[in-house]
Amino acid sequence: MPPFLIMVNRLNLNKTQYWLLPLLYFLVILFATNRNYFLPVSQIPGIFCDVTQFNNYIIFKNSFFHLFHDVDLYKSFPNEQYDLFKYTPTFSLLFAFFALLPNYVGLLLWNSLNVILPLIGMNRIFGLSKYKAIFSILFIPEVLTSVLNSQSNGIILGLLLLSFASMQNAQTTKAVFYILLTVFIKLFGGLFFALFLLFPNQIKKAVLVSIPLFLFLFFLPCMLIDLDSLFQQYASYFSLLKNDGQQFMKYSIMGWLNAWFHFCPSKNIVIIIGLLLQLLPIIIVRVWNNQSKILYAMSILIWIVIFNHMAESATYVIAVGAIFVALSTFDKMPQILWVLLIFMFLTTELGPSDIYPKELRIWIVDTAQLKAFPCILFWIAMLGYTFWGNRLKSTKNEF
Repeated sequence: MPPFLIMVNRLNLNKTQYWLLPLLYFLVILFATNRNYFLPVSQIPGIFCDVTQFNNYIIFKNSFFHLFHDVDLYKSFPNEQYDLFKYTPTFSLLFAFFALLPNYVGLLLWNSLNVILPLIGMNRIFGLSKYKAIFSILFIPEVLTSVLNSQSNGIILGLLLLSFASMQNAQTTKAVFYILLTVFIKLFGGLFFALFLLFPNQIKKAVLVSIPLFLFLFFLPCMLIDLDSLFQQYASYFSLLKNDGQQFMKYSIMGWLNAWFHFCPSKNIVIIIGLLLQLLPIIIVRVWNNQSKILYAMSILIWIVIFNHMAESATYVIAVGAIFVALSTFDKMPQILWVLLIFMFLTTELGPSDIYPKELRIWIVDTAQLKAFPCILFWIAMLGYTFWGNRLKSTKNEF
């Protein structure tokens, strides 16, 4: 174990995590909320309103009132906000709880949900090692990056972790519901349904409950708008997704290929190849212990980030959280994974922070695509360990 982690481990986190971890994460929530709320507003050409540092939260909040007044959620509102709303009408309705609160209170609770839900999900997963507490501390920089952007990525991570934990406990209805909630935030969470193939005794029930739960969530906005308006909203939604960022690449495998090799393959081809590689273990691997199931589930979470050509820095809370859960399955972690962990911490997590000078920060995150690259390596490593999962030392208690 690297010296820094030996020092952290000596804190005896098994005893102190009950106060230390909640305190650290509370400070993250409080810092992010107060920073974004009290920083001066900005003026952006073409936008006829003050742009706050928590603009994403404002977009989500406005979407509820737009839904309430039955206007197109996906058109531009330059008098109210910067940028477009890109989530489903169901998300707009579910955001009502926050939208009806004063901005500071709503933002504080929204940030809290994005921080607390992943921690609950990690705690519910069966079969993690003593390293879990250490990784919860190392996870803090990525959590801070996420909540400073006021996005929903922490919630998506938490829901998908809770879904896997529910599969472990044969709570199929809960598992399906958590996955569908992410689908009605961002569509890519639907790939998690593939995990039911590792729990074959739950497949039939998962199919049966998916239909009514999907219909319930789909038609939920009809509490405010009629059916024709709902279909019109979805038509606008899919039109927006189709035209969103067709030629733009952020922090992803596509961005990395372009930055390192000046190679720009078709995004669809890259995604198809990546999907085939991701699904290959289900076809080939015959013996699945608890550890290999966790590793494979976490590799899916990494996949949905690194193969998203529009992934932003704040999106990486999903991949990094998944990596820490995966590493927590090892009672004795291989040296190569320690090396990758340190590399990821210095680049993916700390790369966007002010710990580096601005020029170096831009080189790490954008020019060299080192926000994405360590996560790509971890995805390959997780798939590799999954292929040899039957040879891995099982976690102490099989279920």
